[in-house]
Amino acid sequence: MTHQLRAEYGPQGAAGGVKVWHVVREGDPAMALCGRTMPAAAETRPEQEWGTGLRCCQQCGSLYMHEVPHMQGSHPYS
Repeated sequence: MTHQLRAEYGPQGAAGGVKVWHVVREGDPAMALCGRTMPAAAETRPEQEWGTGLRCCQQCGSLYMHEVPHMQGSHPYS
């Protein structure tokens, strides 16, 4: 499954900068994993930028980690 990051803006909109990044499934970019509806015009970034210091939605991040295998082969039982 492929994901994207999608921006949520504060009260000033895009001009005020990104408030928080949400994770969306590529097949449903209007709905964040946390359930928030995302505007179609919101900035997107590739999922590889998750965990690189961007301020991300904690609930989206938790759900994302359950959907995406991280560091495959690094666990002794992998």
